[in-house]
Amino acid sequence: MPVPLALIVAGLLVVSCAAYAMEPAVPKIESGSGWQLSESCRIYKFGILTDQDCDILTGHGIAIQITRIRLLSLPPGQDDRATVGIELRADDDGRYFSSPFASLVIAGRSYSQPEIEQAIVFAKRDQRISPEKLQPNQQRYPLPAGEKRFFRLRFPVSQSELGNGFALQFTGLQREGETLQIPTVQFRWASSAHAP
Repeated sequence: MPVPLALIVAGLLVVSCAAYAMEPAVPKIESGSGWQLSESCRIYKFGILTDQDCDILTGHGIAIQITRIRLLSLPPGQDDRATVGIELRADDDGRYFSSPFASLVIAGRSYSQPEIEQAIVFAKRDQRISPEKLQPNQQRYPLPAGEKRFFRLRFPVSQSELGNGFALQFTGLQREGETLQIPTVQFRWASSAHAP
């Protein structure tokens, strides 16, 4: 099944056959007015539900599904930039995902304006469709009501820097020209042995 497989691959920190070095990072949010984090959603791979592989942040008419982030053991020389897969679904029109899109915060340092490696529409009006690729690295993507749009964001920092925890800030979600105030998602590793 090409769509689910593409989403699984897109959500990995690095697309490769490397083995996971540890369990996925566990997200949490501080109290955010009108926002809720639902942990442990599952997605399909080869027609079978996976283990818990994503988390969903919802509020103010939008759902942000975040593919669980894992560190990978990579061979030397392979691109190891940190990558985050997200899916966005809006309840009504007038919403956009705009540059600088999101920031990855590690030990107080912010890495923003990620490269959009992949942008895919895979559902319209809540009906699954064959994947439609959007032009990568646009400055602004509309989020039509009822569409599910997946983005793979690659940040200019090595994934090995994520080992002591990190945060994800959504800085580019807009409604009718105003930036939505979305709580920062903090990630900590379930295992203390976090060095890949």
